[in-house]
Amino acid sequence: MRILDCVRELHAEMTEWRRHLHAHPELGFEEHITSQFVAEKLRAWGIDTVTGIAGTGVVGTLRGRDGAGDAIAIRADMDALPMTELNEHAHASRHPGRMHACGHDGHTTMLLGAARCLALQPKFKGTVHFVFQPAEEGLGGAKKMIDEGLLTRFPVSEVYALHNSERPLGQVVIYDGAVAASADQFEIRIVGRGGHAAMPHFTIDPVPIAARLVLALEALPAREVDATKSAVVSVTQVHAGRAFNVIPEDAVIGGTVRTFDPAVRDQLEAAIRRTAAGLAAAFGAEAHVTYNRIFAATINTPREAQFMATVAADVVGERNIVRNPAPEMGSEDFSFLLQERPGCYFLIGQGNPEHRACVHDPRYDFNDDILPIGAAMWMRTVEKRLGQNLDWGQPSSVATRSDFGSAKSSMTLKWCRSAA
Repeated sequence: MRILDCVRELHAEMTEWRRHLHAHPELGFEEHITSQFVAEKLRAWGIDTVTGIAGTGVVGTLRGRDGAGDAIAIRADMDALPMTELNEHAHASRHPGRMHACGHDGHTTMLLGAARCLALQPKFKGTVHFVFQPAEEGLGGAKKMIDEGLLTRFPVSEVYALHNSERPLGQVVIYDGAVAASADQFEIRIVGRGGHAAMPHFTIDPVPIAARLVLALEALPAREVDATKSAVVSVTQVHAGRAFNVIPEDAVIGGTVRTFDPAVRDQLEAAIRRTAAGLAAAFGAEAHVTYNRIFAATINTPREAQFMATVAADVVGERNIVRNPAPEMGSEDFSFLLQERPGCYFLIGQGNPEHRACVHDPRYDFNDDILPIGAAMWMRTVEKRLGQNLDWGQPSSVATRSDFGSAKSSMTLKWCRSAA
């Protein structure tokens, strides 16, 4: 059986896997059923499998039969989001409050498909570790896996991962450097003096202080950061008081900071602390700042990015590759792995008229047409990096459709729309 034939023949089964996972979403560090599903598949295919890393993480190890060589890791995330799905298709989430709204069901399936086909014909030198990671959605599952010995128990020279994108179907987007921004979280508690709303002169009202602080914080990128560098400060929460006639003792605001530059990250944290303290002091209040660095920026290494571009050319053809568009201000915890090893994180477009919803939209659904593209990308990565170089024929034969979007077609949000 040729590897390419395997991808084509496995597409319908992969679609069943993906829709099963979509119907049974699990949140970060709770992916017990998903983990079991993955482990059972890998073991059935004769792949050495370890479970329980970071609680629900799974690592499958496949050694090539052509001798010793390098080792690489390919990662897929498994967790869902805490939101209720609004789709009505047969495979919609059966669990209100949990939904695969970011495509991790598809990422898991594509890596399983590649593992299945490579296990049938492991004609390469070296080792590939299939890493199925829990808790990507803001909980730091990658870091927890690393802290629990992922890279010491399964040593590798390079790491790779992908994500679906709203770009046109079949486009592969590859960055030589920054892909996604760092993600920091702040909470500021303004402490004043409460009292009767009819007598504000006896109080130190934290509410107007918090209101002024919201405006000051969101203006920081424009006045603190070099205009040629990207940065975002967004206040996303404001909480104060419970009664209409009581000035509260405190007010709390929270939000996020995004940038690609570690120096800008440091600069903005210092500016937030300084601004909060100064503004509170000006009105006789106090500001207590909690600042947490959640994810670093996701930054590819140029050599591995160039390698992945050659892989993509084999699979989808040069005209369907987009190189180095503007990076995205979203974040990705694959950044923890890229801080430890060289690697590449890339995107596969899934957008078409039937799949226009953005990720994190309650009407989002992963496009099963890109399952064979992702699986083929991972298979070709292993074959090309670890020594095998099969004849893959025409690139367009990998997918079930020939209507790949050209790299010259419109921007990422061509199909993306908000939920109705």
